Amino acid sequence: MALNVLLLLTVTSIWGFGFIATRWSLSGLDPYWVNALRFSLAGLASLPFLFYKKSFTRKDNILKKSFISSIFLLGILLFQTIGLGLTTVAKSGFITTLYTFFIPIITIVLFKKKYRPTFWLLIFMAMSGMALMCNLEIKDLNLGDFFTFICSICAAFHIIYIGMVVNTIDSPIEFNFLQNFFVALLSIPIALFFKGMVNIDAVMASPDVLLGIFYLGIISSMISFTAQIIAQKKIPDHIAGLIFLTESPFAAFFGYMIFKEKLTEMNLYGAGLIILAVCLVPILGREVTASVKTHGHSH
Repeated sequence: MALNVLLLLTVTSIWGFGFIATRWSLSGLDPYWVNALRFSLAGLASLPFLFYKKSFTRKDNILKKSFISSIFLLGILLFQTIGLGLTTVAKSGFITTLYTFFIPIITIVLFKKKYRPTFWLLIFMAMSGMALMCNLEIKDLNLGDFFTFICSICAAFHIIYIGMVVNTIDSPIEFNFLQNFFVALLSIPIALFFKGMVNIDAVMASPDVLLGIFYLGIISSMISFTAQIIAQKKIPDHIAGLIFLTESPFAAFFGYMIFKEKLTEMNLYGAGLIILAVCLVPILGREVTASVKTHGHSH
């Protein structure tokens, strides 16, 4: 389990820096085109591999599975990016991470899973840490917060869905590359409908935007989502959701390093609580998973 926890921590550090890359991208693009261009880049870069694997003509269900996954992924990124344009980074960071709480709730309702008290303790510890990191800014809720809430629900379903299908997939790389390709196909018409044509000249003229799109497309989408799928072969959904919370301390660290965003003592205590909760996963996590009924695949 420890190696897969480390792999997921690498994924969350990449996503944490993704907040920086998103801000760079948003300096010259609207949220719709940030996502469309990011996944178009990932989708185009994936095509040679997908043609090599004959992915589009295969008879097994990998096309269907990756398409369903891509709908949840599009929901996460679209609603989070739209939300980020309407609310504070702090609130966006906190509300997004509510998926950690939604994952066990959804699996209790849909799959009749059971969780031991130690797991809820880890959730409480981690969510308290998130609240401290975000300066407890859950006041003056607005439309951006609502969009971010929808993003969080999509994130919970995305993690649960990958947990359900991951052991039926031969190649996590192929699954993720198809997922990226489908998100590109879905997000381009959405961007055209809401925002019209993208201003390519403005994109090409801005090194920040180009760097942001490259990072989000290649590093965040192609590399880290593949690593997530590999790690989720061995880590139960609810534990994965908890580990993903370290994205916030990473985002705060990179924000401090690059944008000189200030971190208060409260933020640091919060980051410490999240990291402590994740460190306790291999100890308390084993006990938690012992009583969990799996849904169609072995953890």
